Amino acid sequence: MDQVEEVKSKVDIVEVISSYIPLKRAGRNFAGLCPFHGERTPSFMVSAERQAFKCFGCGEGGDVFTFVEKMEGWDFRETLEEMAKRAGVTLKSFAPSTSSKEKEKLIEIHKLSEKLYSHILGKHKLGEAGRKYLLARGIAQTSWEKFGLGFAPDAWTNLVDFLTKRNFSLADIAKSGLIIARKHDPSSYYDRFRGRIIFPIRDIQGKTLGFSGRVIEGNEKEAKYINSPETLIFDKGSMLFGIDVARQAIKEKNEAIIVEGEFDAISANQAGVENIVASKGTAFSDRQVSLISRISQTVILGFDTDLAGDAAARRGIELLDIAGVNIRIAELGKYHDPDEFVRGDLSGFKKAIGESENVYDFLIESSAKRNDRKTVEGKKKIGAEVIPAIAKISDDIVRAHYIEKLSKVLDLDIGLVAAAVEKKVLPTYAVSGESAGKAKSAISLDEYFLALIFAFEELESWMLSLIKPDEMESKEVGRLWKFLSDIMGRSKSRKLKLILADLPKDLKDLVDHLYLVYVNPRFSDRELLASELETISKRIRRNNLKRELFQISEDLKRYHKKGDTMQVESLNKKFNIISKSLKEVEGGKNY
Repeated sequence: MDQVEEVKSKVDIVEVISSYIPLKRAGRNFAGLCPFHGERTPSFMVSAERQAFKCFGCGEGGDVFTFVEKMEGWDFRETLEEMAKRAGVTLKSFAPSTSSKEKEKLIEIHKLSEKLYSHILGKHKLGEAGRKYLLARGIAQTSWEKFGLGFAPDAWTNLVDFLTKRNFSLADIAKSGLIIARKHDPSSYYDRFRGRIIFPIRDIQGKTLGFSGRVIEGNEKEAKYINSPETLIFDKGSMLFGIDVARQAIKEKNEAIIVEGEFDAISANQAGVENIVASKGTAFSDRQVSLISRISQTVILGFDTDLAGDAAARRGIELLDIAGVNIRIAELGKYHDPDEFVRGDLSGFKKAIGESENVYDFLIESSAKRNDRKTVEGKKKIGAEVIPAIAKISDDIVRAHYIEKLSKVLDLDIGLVAAAVEKKVLPTYAVSGESAGKAKSAISLDEYFLALIFAFEELESWMLSLIKPDEMESKEVGRLWKFLSDIMGRSKSRKLKLILADLPKDLKDLVDHLYLVYVNPRFSDRELLASELETISKRIRRNNLKRELFQISEDLKRYHKKGDTMQVESLNKKFNIISKSLKEVEGGKNY
């Protein structure tokens, strides 16, 4: 086994992809929203068994290397290095890439910068204004140290001078985003953060990858918060402030409280609520959802935003739902934000967390309070706010529950509400038979038939009689079916895994694709699966017979024009035989 295959065999593609986007089990596979094109309904499938992914919406697919390369914009060498680190494999023939070296340098720059900012806040006379500000807000020094808070004095080149003295070039420091080139002299730089409380933004392992800076009183003309720009190591949309501090508490409670701002998280943690992180805004991203859903099954949102009316917040709720997370809402009452709530009424804040309610109950009740449900206009507004959210619920039973609840709130027939929700529910790519034509990225009946075969996990002789390879429209799928049929005659084993060990290389991608096709979990019942196979095989045979009839019709026209009565007579006989076969197929059961 070469090192590429060694790394690939030791890396779990589901684990890697779920660090980028939330995935939810869908039968034997995992499903999520495709990160490569915009979609509202999951059509992106991942197979742990085949270590492959496929989007049935845009067609992107491949292995773990393909996915990471596309997500990060790396070349294969960079991707292999990162995956080798994850797998614990030492690459013998690969020297660190330029990109890898640059990342390590940026991490070191951030590490030193954090030390400087922390030193100034804790011990230097330049940090006096920052210390006074934090103490006035009730933030104790123990919390400064726990979260690594610092202070950037109101000086233009404090950080520039500090880092250049430690042998970092201006070009390297500029790549960190911590300094900015002057407009009149691009070779001269000044500090990005000045006169601000500094919050280090760390990954879950505690590495500082970026900073956020909050202006202190007296500098109100400046933006209240500024953040590091995106760099080779920093992507704000994938980070949660305080995740390194809160990780253990979240795991122990299996519950994560998510608030908007850094001070919201710090105040609550200082008061003993330790399983709390900040999203730095309600526009929850795929990466943030993936990060939190890997360590907690319940998320409590403590946002001051109107969730029912905020599209970005609703998008975050959809992503959490797809990830299979139990989403709850803590009401802030009269308080502007959790920081104010904690400082004004700690016991009340803890009670609000303990009494948090399911997000969909909250959305319905919140909308009903703000709109008059007895009037047509009020019902319309409630429906406009709540129905799109209910339509995005991924679990059919949960969605049905909230359709019933909304119908009672609006005092409308449940069928009317269900129909309104159904209009908002987008079809998934998953197809069954003739519904394929309605799917946004349909798979063929041939493909669906073999996907069902693979769901059986072993071949049985009765399957071979269902359909012949040459009856399939796709030559490639027909060739795979012929391979499976032929090998059954030579192999003692009926296990698909063993049979596929001898698979020709040029059919591997097709097999990966078929394993990733969504097969309804109800087909885990072998009788139902057998019945579906029979139904689909009849449709394939019917379509093949129709294609043959069409071709004969075209040939008949041609020979009629030529006046070739012998060929016309022969074709007519053939046409009648096939027509009879078609009637038999269409007249069969389970069709």
